[in-house]
Amino acid sequence: DIKKALARFRTREVHSVNALISAFERAADGLRVVELPAIRKSLEKIKSGSPVVGITGTGGAGKSSLIDDLICRFLRDFKDKTVAVLAVDPSKRRGGGALLGDRIRMNYINSPRVYMRSFATRDSGTELSPCIKDAVLVAKAAGYDLIIVETGGIGQGSAGIVELCDVSLYVMTGEFGALSQLEKINMLDFADLVALNKFDRGGAQDAYR
Repeated sequence: DIKKALARFRTREVHSVNALISAFERAADGLRVVELPAIRKSLEKIKSGSPVVGITGTGGAGKSSLIDDLICRFLRDFKDKTVAVLAVDPSKRRGGGALLGDRIRMNYINSPRVYMRSFATRDSGTELSPCIKDAVLVAKAAGYDLIIVETGGIGQGSAGIVELCDVSLYVMTGEFGALSQLEKINMLDFADLVALNKFDRGGAQDAYR
């Protein structure tokens, strides 16, 4: 029930936050959501300064494991703070499904101070879900102290994350191929931070240089 969700979501009640995000997902799929104007009006009234960290990188770079470690340290260092993780996985063009497997690699999301939501890219043509911008607004309005957005990480189409976040982090490994391949990665131009993950593997020093 959207009315109940609007009344409760600011307490970060999970079902209410889910209900509002699901309404935006249905609208992005082309379905008619009559409550959408009321939801937008409620969200626009709430001003939030919660920082948004955008994390992107190619598949297998270790984004989810890195996020899990960040959540662990966040929960340990800030005893009264909350975090929302909005993780996007790529949809398969042939079957249309998405693995939504980030939960498998995250051990510290099972905390009452952590909200986790998985999204599919669907037919967005990018590494982001069509409704991710609205999902960020919901998380901000709900009062989460930190919001982490993880892209699908399927190639070089991840620079769109920059428009959504306050700080962007690009995660890569030393296995990027020839040096010319680095020129194709837009996020190396845009990212505020670059994490060179799996540094114990060969080639990491060359990638760092």
